[in-house]
Amino acid sequence: MRFLASKVSFEYSKHMKLEDYPEMKEVRYDKPVFPDNFFGRLKKLEFDAACKREIVIPSHVLPYLKNLEELNVESCKPARIIFDIDDSETKTKGIVFGLKRLSLKGLSNMKCVWNKNPRGIVNFPNLEEVFVDDCGTLVTLFPSTLATNLGKLKTLTIHKCCKLVEIVEKKEEKEDGTTEMFEFPCLSKLFLWNLPLLICFYPGQHHLKCPILESLHVAYCRKLKLFTSEFHHSLQHPMFSIEEVTKD
Repeated sequence: MRFLASKVSFEYSKHMKLEDYPEMKEVRYDKPVFPDNFFGRLKKLEFDAACKREIVIPSHVLPYLKNLEELNVESCKPARIIFDIDDSETKTKGIVFGLKRLSLKGLSNMKCVWNKNPRGIVNFPNLEEVFVDDCGTLVTLFPSTLATNLGKLKTLTIHKCCKLVEIVEKKEEKEDGTTEMFEFPCLSKLFLWNLPLLICFYPGQHHLKCPILESLHVAYCRKLKLFTSEFHHSLQHPMFSIEEVTKD
């Protein structure tokens, strides 16, 4: 199935919504050849209920969206993967994406945001705002390699994800007993609401540093343990240590 370009030039469009470009509905898994600047100035991309794809952003499209700053996906029931990471795509390797805002709402069948740990393939270090709401099958949000490179993240909001167990998935190659470090120097707002299965930030020994965190809202997360002391050890891995929080 071939890709049909809209009569409106994508090169000069900064905001695209799927319903504005009905030809996009037919794009599946073929690999059309785009000019290098096809989405050159596109800053905002939105997908809605009209989207019928399981993979929202296929790996062969990723290289053309490196200048994208905002992605919104809402009420797209078939969506299972947002970013398809394929290390065989040579054009994708090493790309640093400009994405700043990511919003995912009402994606009842979404399995994962990134289908692989993208370190060494793609990087998303410019993310500032992440909003995830009503994604009922999502078990984990960030791959571990991506979570260690989110130095600009300012706001993280996760609402009503009934199967979310952890925010960051554990590295497969990580040895037991080692401690992972997660630093978010710009994170000022963290909202976690109605996450009944959420157990931890990361399912392993870790330190979580958020030096300018101003607003922490946690509600209806009955399994989540927020604080512990360095002198108290348990099988669970709480988000924050009391010693770190009470530091001057």
